Amino acid sequence: MCRHASRELPPEPRSASVARAFLRDCFTDWDLMELYDDAALALTELVANAVMHAATPLVVAISCERGMVEIAVHDGNPSMPAIRPHRTDIEGDIRRALAAEAEADAEAEADADAIGPIDERDPRVYVGDAGSLAGGRGLLLVDALSAQWGVSPLSDGKAVWVRTPVPESWPHGADCPCADGEESTVLGSGRTVVHRC
Repeated sequence: MCRHASRELPPEPRSASVARAFLRDCFTDWDLMELYDDAALALTELVANAVMHAATPLVVAISCERGMVEIAVHDGNPSMPAIRPHRTDIEGDIRRALAAEAEADAEAEADADAIGPIDERDPRVYVGDAGSLAGGRGLLLVDALSAQWGVSPLSDGKAVWVRTPVPESWPHGADCPCADGEESTVLGSGRTVVHRC
């Protein structure tokens, strides 16, 4: 394999910034900083999804092989993510969300033990087929920022991954043989690649 590095992270919000620093270190060492901004945004979305929805320890794996960079986030939850559909009636969805918030306020006034204001994870702000008004568009960003992305089921959870080509001007393309018959690694995408000698 040309380049590979991984890092374990806890299921905490700060893991997104730690993952970006890890990516920056790898891309600096591998002369791939030209790809950093888009890759960092995609990685942030993948880590945030793992922290929020999987709530398990995660592993960020970054690889470069056969002219492609792959970034994968492994977590311990087998639930598969999906891109939400685009909104077709945003005004109607906002009216329904505002009605839900007014209903929550009325319930709170009637019941002193009721929870406070609703937040983006509250099911009452999930209106229409597109889901939450406050979130849930991260995979659309991931899709726009990468050449390929996907989810690979694993025996202990899943890996959500993105792939993008290295720049044609990358100075290490020629010294990246990935020869057959050597020790191999299975990437988050399920691709098997071979380590360099």
